[in-house]
Amino acid sequence: MTTSPDVAERQSPKVRLAPGVGVLAWLFGISGAISLFLGLFIMFGSEDSSIGIGGDLSWQVSEVTDAWMYGLLIGGTLAVLLALSVAVFAPRHQATEASSFSELLWHLGAFLAVNAFVWIQDIAIGGGVDYAYWLTIPWGIGLAIHALTVYAKHGAEKTKSFGRPQPH
Repeated sequence: MTTSPDVAERQSPKVRLAPGVGVLAWLFGISGAISLFLGLFIMFGSEDSSIGIGGDLSWQVSEVTDAWMYGLLIGGTLAVLLALSVAVFAPRHQATEASSFSELLWHLGAFLAVNAFVWIQDIAIGGGVDYAYWLTIPWGIGLAIHALTVYAKHGAEKTKSFGRPQPH
């Protein structure tokens, strides 16, 4: 069903969080919820319950110190509260098409977040760095190509006028 032009004009425009703010709220909310869950599991789990992802990265609840439990509970609570406050109080703007530069920033943010997690995981497993570079190198090449295409498209235009007086 199509809407008539007068109905389409009366529909309110989409309003969204500023670019990147919504993703940060989601990241804080998800990581906070996971931290809260782990802290509560350690607090209320039986002493012989295991926590972790398996193998050398699993611990008995009785082996986890109270400092870690309270750190997870407090950090998780703060992260969830931050995510909720951003979702409720963050400034909003009219939805527009994403610029190529904002898409590059999203790509860079995803690259940094995922690679930080993978490198920390690779180092935490022990035995040094085993596999993280297999993700970082090709993705870094792709990110560099993305940055070069954005520069070729928009950056060259801006640098041509750099230092020259602009007409009034």
